[in-house]
Amino acid sequence: MARYVIGIDLGGTKIATGLINERGEIIKKVTMPTLAAEGPKTVIAQVKVSVYEVIKKASIDINEILAIGVGAPGPMDVEKGVIKNPPNLQGWDDIPLHNILLDEFKLPIGLENDANAAALGENLYGSGKGIDNFMYITISTGIGGGVVVDGKLFKGANGNAAEIGHSTINFEGPLCGCGNKGCWAAYASGSALARFAREGIKNGQKTVIKDIVGDENIKAEHIFAAAKQGDDYAIELIGREGYFLGVGLANMVNIFNPECIAIGGGLTHEWDMFYDRMLYVMKEKALKANVEIVKVVKATLGSDVGMIGAAAVAWNVL
Repeated sequence: MARYVIGIDLGGTKIATGLINERGEIIKKVTMPTLAAEGPKTVIAQVKVSVYEVIKKASIDINEILAIGVGAPGPMDVEKGVIKNPPNLQGWDDIPLHNILLDEFKLPIGLENDANAAALGENLYGSGKGIDNFMYITISTGIGGGVVVDGKLFKGANGNAAEIGHSTINFEGPLCGCGNKGCWAAYASGSALARFAREGIKNGQKTVIKDIVGDENIKAEHIFAAAKQGDDYAIELIGREGYFLGVGLANMVNIFNPECIAIGGGLTHEWDMFYDRMLYVMKEKALKANVEIVKVVKATLGSDVGMIGAAAVAWNVL
């Protein structure tokens, strides 16, 4: 008899829910809007609907589900199963999501920080399979990550370890969304790349980025598009992006000493445009002994990593 769990990737804009087997294979999945602006009751209702929808889509009975795992934005208290006011979920102030889902589905429930869940999924089923000291980093709007140490997810005292995007690389740097100055995310995320471009254009920098963007807001994808057209400023920005990514990676290599770092997230769609610079800077700045044993690879689970990671959390509960 087949064994299944449900993995739920709860994000600020969408909920992705999948029926997943022991090999990390997605049998069926559904995606729906989070409706975060409508508050926790609406979002939780959406989560419940997504579970019932994926079960219906798979034509199975809920009794065939062994557990449910959820990857959600932090901060949270993992032990208590409580989400504590994350920035992209409005009104989520100490919401006991674990108990709410337990009452609804009467199944074992696992709740984990979304980046930690993704790290676990990539370690069990993706680019980190079989690697005991492994790190997953996602680079998109922000920078997040998770760490596996000696084969176990490193959670910290209350489940909020490895907030790597908020490690400080310049204490006099730009303001980050967390309220601190000079965070890695404020220098090397997709949002930071777009901000640097806007600042340059405001200061009179000549670039085709403006022509590509038109009336839209500048995003990282516009800068990569301009670079592909040979735009000098866009190429300079991407070189700077690679530099700052390399600086942050050197810190990660020195602190966690992983065998493998897998990088996912939206910016990896343009992997070849910043990888060489990033790796060069990492090797230049990290401890030689640590650099010699680490490999840096593109994550393999793609946009499903959050959902598959949540399923890995569910299997861990069992």
